Amino acid sequence: MLISTLHRIEREAIAQPSAKELFEGAMAGMAYVLADEYSQYIPPIRQAIYLDRLDNRHEGFGILVRLYEAEEENQFFIAYPQHGAPAYRAGIRSGDQLLQIDDIPLTDKTHSEVIRLLRRQEISEMHLTILPFGQTDPKVFAVSRERIHSDSVEGDHFDSDGRVFHLEAHPQIGYVRMTTFSGATAEEFGNALDSMQQSGVEAFILDLRGNAGGDVWSCILVARMLMSPDPLSGNIVVTARDREGWERLRHRHFVLVEGSQRCTLPMVVLIDGESASASEILAAALQDHRRATIVGTRSFGKGVIQSIINLPFQSGLLQLTDSEYRRPNGAPIHRTRHAADSDDWGVVPDRIVEMPETERLAVLTYRMLRSNAISDQRSAVLDQFRQQIIEDMDGEFEFPGTAPYYDPQLDEAIRILLECNVTEVN
Repeated sequence: MLISTLHRIEREAIAQPSAKELFEGAMAGMAYVLADEYSQYIPPIRQAIYLDRLDNRHEGFGILVRLYEAEEENQFFIAYPQHGAPAYRAGIRSGDQLLQIDDIPLTDKTHSEVIRLLRRQEISEMHLTILPFGQTDPKVFAVSRERIHSDSVEGDHFDSDGRVFHLEAHPQIGYVRMTTFSGATAEEFGNALDSMQQSGVEAFILDLRGNAGGDVWSCILVARMLMSPDPLSGNIVVTARDREGWERLRHRHFVLVEGSQRCTLPMVVLIDGESASASEILAAALQDHRRATIVGTRSFGKGVIQSIINLPFQSGLLQLTDSEYRRPNGAPIHRTRHAADSDDWGVVPDRIVEMPETERLAVLTYRMLRSNAISDQRSAVLDQFRQQIIEDMDGEFEFPGTAPYYDPQLDEAIRILLECNVTEVN
């Protein structure tokens, strides 16, 4: 019936849609009827972008630009150049001011207009006029567009050798920030563990705040690096139930494996309301296995599984929700539409540290800059960015927490680990 209807519309409709347009419309409509915000049809034109996003890849120059609204004109600064990407290799650094893109001045441009200029797909090379931080004479940098892989695992800061996976003010405490779960996350995390433990840390913090999830297999591999099967807590990382209620335990990647654990250090996990899906699976498993103390605010509550179905004849992808996750103790992760705050869903921290939304956004921005800022004058660059964030909020805001982090949730994690007989270094 569907095929005959499509053919009749194609033959007789006054709009004269193509068979391709009709098929894509029908697929999008079927996904919409599911009334599931996570199921969707991805047409061929969006497929490459979709898969790149899953793999944490994109095309560009490898710079993040932030706007500072000065009194007389908009100013644009390099928040950070991605390490090893074209802009970094060209010599552009955090804190540099972006003055001009090719022959286009930016003083009267909005942030979205600048982003569109940088993302012009037809341009393979741009000339960026830059005022280096702390200097008075602009320089012109030629930068080529490339396909770039973004790290999903970040440290506390950068030094001349790359990412540093311990806290600058507490070198005995490791720090790993995981921004998403891509196909490369497990390998990146394993390298971070090696670097962290080689530096002699005595405990570590895993920061999952703002991590919306991603590749579940990578999540399971990370869990295996941090835990081993235990007679009391068992070996389950997560179970999955379909609409019939059947538990899909036949998939071996849902369990811990003897001999895979690579880190036994005391640890704290940071989560917030933007921690979702795979990050909730990991935090819940660490909590249920009593492997880590969870700090922050309650997680998002997205505990459903999407299968990625390749449609025949290269006609796109279908992201279909077919199961939901349950944490090791059997409780649901997913928050249904009618769930109340008192219901059992998501991950509730062992120690709740609330932050007003204004503070949360400011701390998030500063943390992102701090983790990625690459500059010979990093401390001065971060002080400038922090002052700009304060001014962006009309000067009525002061950063919470203590220097150099200005992050109350991170402060609490540090306090917990110092209470665990971690050596304080002065």
